[in-house]
Amino acid sequence: ARAGTLVRPDNWEEDEWQDLTEGRIGEWAMALDADEPVAICHTPAWNAQAAEAGVWTRPDFRGRGLAPAVVVAWARRERANKQVLFYSTWNDNPESQAVARKLALTPLGWLWTVT
Repeated sequence: ARAGTLVRPDNWEEDEWQDLTEGRIGEWAMALDADEPVAICHTPAWNAQAAEAGVWTRPDFRGRGLAPAVVVAWARRERANKQVLFYSTWNDNPESQAVARKLALTPLGWLWTVT
């Protein structure tokens, strides 16, 4: 019930935010500062067996360990529904790679695009 009272971050569209907070797009976990989310882990992609973690941290709260904390909280919730959980990162995102290292995640593979 409290999720409906939270302040929507600017990077979320209203309909996406409602889908998230009402649980229509998978599990989620947030770190809050009063009623403002400062770190969110959600489920941007999933199927019957697997789910991917998507993470956002408000810039002024980065570097405080919130991203790994919300990923762990998300994983605990999502593990009840899925057999496989993924955390994706990009070569040009060292902050995201640091989250993966802090959580001691095992690298699985690379995505390549052929044009």
